[in-house]
Amino acid sequence: MDLNSFVFGGLAVVSLAMFFFLGRFKASRSQIERDDRIDWSQRKFSLWKMLLYCLGAVVAIVVISRMI
Repeated sequence: MDLNSFVFGGLAVVSLAMFFFLGRFKASRSQIERDDRIDWSQRKFSLWKMLLYCLGAVVAIVVISRMI
């Protein structure tokens, strides 16, 4: 094994340990039950619009890359 494997392996282990340690804590009741919460049941954009925007962006990238 090289040094790169040790560094990124250690980073992965430390990240998982922090994730599981901090995952035990829960938000307080005043943070959960607020009056000004975001209503996630309404969508500002439909899925079709998002799909068309993504398709347009991909087509634009392909056209630009073909021109270069």
